Amino acid sequence: MDDDIVELLAQRDQRGIELMIERYEKLIRYIAATILPDRDTYVEECVNDVYMKLWTHGAQYDEEQASFKTYLKAITRNTALNYRKKLGRLEEVEHTDDADTLLEEYIDYSQNPEQAVIVREEIVVLNQIIRSLKKKDREIILRRFYYLQSTSQIAEAMELSETAVDSRISRLRKKMKKSYEKEMMK
Repeated sequence: MDDDIVELLAQRDQRGIELMIERYEKLIRYIAATILPDRDTYVEECVNDVYMKLWTHGAQYDEEQASFKTYLKAITRNTALNYRKKLGRLEEVEHTDDADTLLEEYIDYSQNPEQAVIVREEIVVLNQIIRSLKKKDREIILRRFYYLQSTSQIAEAMELSETAVDSRISRLRKKMKKSYEKEMMK
């Protein structure tokens, strides 16, 4: 369906961006606004960054990894989360001294290679657990923890009560935790 966009982006043809905006601008804005609520300026910057990333890296898209729409959603989500982290750091600067800020900026404790391998293994296990869920349960989990939607947003989109969404999330978290612990013990 999106082969035309992919081909145009690979050729660095402006029409690829125009088609993408035509088809997916509402989706991109929705994801960005969900992760960056009440920050319209940053939502706009985030959306523009998504377009720029696709323009500069569009040729790197691999259709065997995911659909273009999924690829686009992942880029949008990650870009919005990066903005959210940046905003969090800017807000924290007002409350910390310079030495703490420097340490946070320049020391990355997650660069331990052993830790990176463990994290990758954990991600694989979590993805398997999520894929094993029923379609509606998987959608609730992804909406809540991947797209960071509120209970009310999920309830409205899926035509459920907020209580039903909350209880499902609670039940699914327990189920997923049990499955995760079982898998990690192997």
